[in-house]
Amino acid sequence: MSRVDPASPAADTRAAVTLDELLDLLDLSCVDESTGRVSHWTGEPQQHPAGRLFGGLLLAQALVAAGRGVGAGQRIVSLQADFVGGVPTDRPLHWEVTVVSDAPSLATRRSRLLDDAGQELFSAVTRWATVRADLPSYSSVRPAPAPDPETLPDLADRFGSDERIPPWWRLHRPVHFRHAVAPPYFTVAEPSDRQTTFFRATGPLPDDPVLRAALVAYVSDMSILEASFLALGSARHKPGARILSLTHALTFHAASDLTGWHQFDCRVESVAHGRAHGVGELFDETGRHVATASQVGLVKVSTDR
Repeated sequence: MSRVDPASPAADTRAAVTLDELLDLLDLSCVDESTGRVSHWTGEPQQHPAGRLFGGLLLAQALVAAGRGVGAGQRIVSLQADFVGGVPTDRPLHWEVTVVSDAPSLATRRSRLLDDAGQELFSAVTRWATVRADLPSYSSVRPAPAPDPETLPDLADRFGSDERIPPWWRLHRPVHFRHAVAPPYFTVAEPSDRQTTFFRATGPLPDDPVLRAALVAYVSDMSILEASFLALGSARHKPGARILSLTHALTFHAASDLTGWHQFDCRVESVAHGRAHGVGELFDETGRHVATASQVGLVKVSTDR
């Protein structure tokens, strides 16, 4: 499978993925029966106009590979991931899942993406635990004031005909992806260190808690560091600007169903020496706090003002 030229019109069509196609990408195949504490899985890549894999798919597949081997009553609690090397889009993805610990109430798994030579390209540690409805819950975090997402345009509607924006950011996606305020893609927006986006699946989701959590992981990599450009007074898609994820962490506070609108309030807490640290809080359509994401990434701004 050849890589797509990002300048070609075909890039838009070949890199777009529907919700059904994404669910197929999360339907991993076990290539061997678990032997002792290790199992191996394969998944297919999602095409990307730049010829590199979208990090959200790695987060989602790592979660699914781990989740298929935990107890039926256990749910995802946390994910901590490291992006080690670039992952090409022209070959299957090989996952190695190791049982780090196993107990009825709490399990730990390590998912590693390996290349053909056995080198690690990505890794994630996930924790899984039983759900205790009898224990109290509390969150001090509340959604930021924001417009009704139904009044906002999707990325493809907002930028679909703007050829200054790279194809990946003009595609239809498996989720509706809407910014509360026009993002700093090509023009410098009002300075800020915060950004709110909305997500909703484009169709119904299977009643599978592992897949639903995987979709949360997938969307959590879409916009968390974008506010870096707002904070630095720069534009996301001017020549030379870029974001490269280094680490990603997710804490799941409650089960969520992305068939309803979810609000993702992101803030950049620091940018130092070209590295940004961002945090995002995810809320479901009732305003319930369902997840927290954090990410460290390399951020390069354009010198073309």
